Amino acid sequence: MLIPLPFVEQNTNFIIKDIRTNPKEKNRLIEKGFCIGNKICLLKDDNNNFIVKINDSKYVINFGLANKILLENC
Repeated sequence: MLIPLPFVEQNTNFIIKDIRTNPKEKNRLIEKGFCIGNKICLLKDDNNNFIVKINDSKYVINFGLANKILLENC
């Protein structure tokens, strides 16, 4: 079952299964390591800004973009 990033449990690893956004945003995310099959961990949900860890880097993304990243349990 695919779950949008804002609705996953914090401090748990997930696998990116799909990114449903326009090609420009998708390419920008891929350049930062948000690739299909990569592990991602939601570290904190702070006022609709989400701090995530991927490939030993941390990023802050807003709810709109986070909602387009679909994950699956490891």
